[in-house]
Amino acid sequence: MKVAAFDFDGTLHVGPHLGPDMSHLEASHGGFRAADLEAIEAWRAAGHLAVAATGRSRAALAHGMQGSTLRFDYQVLSNGASAATGDGAELIFAYPIDPDVLRAAIDAFSEQPGMAVFGTTIGAIDGVFANNTGDTSNLTAHFTPMTKADVPDHTFAVVPLWVPEDDTLRADVVVWAEALGGVTVAQNQTYVDVMAPGRTKGTGVLELLDHLGLDRADVELYTFGDSWNDLSMHAIADHAHSFTHSPADVQAATGTVLTSVAEVLTSYL
Repeated sequence: MKVAAFDFDGTLHVGPHLGPDMSHLEASHGGFRAADLEAIEAWRAAGHLAVAATGRSRAALAHGMQGSTLRFDYQVLSNGASAATGDGAELIFAYPIDPDVLRAAIDAFSEQPGMAVFGTTIGAIDGVFANNTGDTSNLTAHFTPMTKADVPDHTFAVVPLWVPEDDTLRADVVVWAEALGGVTVAQNQTYVDVMAPGRTKGTGVLELLDHLGLDRADVELYTFGDSWNDLSMHAIADHAHSFTHSPADVQAATGTVLTSVAEVLTSYL
């Protein structure tokens, strides 16, 4: 069995909306490269599994896929904190974060200039608790305004902390999150994501394979991801791929550096 796990933003979903580091990437078809969509369709038609492996929630992934022909067989969501069927309709597993972690983030950063505090759930609604960046991310523009009083009404999987411009502040946020204890902290170029302990894209992919009754030894695993939160799945892959816009240490951790998924995917059929 061949299984390909795809990061979403910066890997499949590309273009200027992701920020200046992605502005050179050519996007069409709702933010996707047409060739990537065709390659994934051919991959699935050949009987192989295509799995989303994303930091997005179910609701946010559905929002990002709107208007495209992209289809997955399964979804590993929230940096491995949950998983769902390919259409997102049925939750397979979920590891909620302690709501006190979200409350602590709201208390610490709701008035911090240059950053935003979000909460993504295992359900249909994600929340924005503060946004002091002066900007709106395409990834979170559809989120629902919430306050700390709304926290008990939802089951949260990730606390995404958005620091789009200030590298020093982002590093300080990582230190704050890691000092909490009992959480997993993951990063991409502008987000610091806080999850339940032990949850990563790598553990999420492995748990999905186990749920499907697939022995890891019987699976040839291909991973495609452009940032640090993809390293855990790259580490368990048979064939790991990063991209020319990936940070240098992410490129160094993979066997192949690409300009697009379509560059190689059909050659693996």
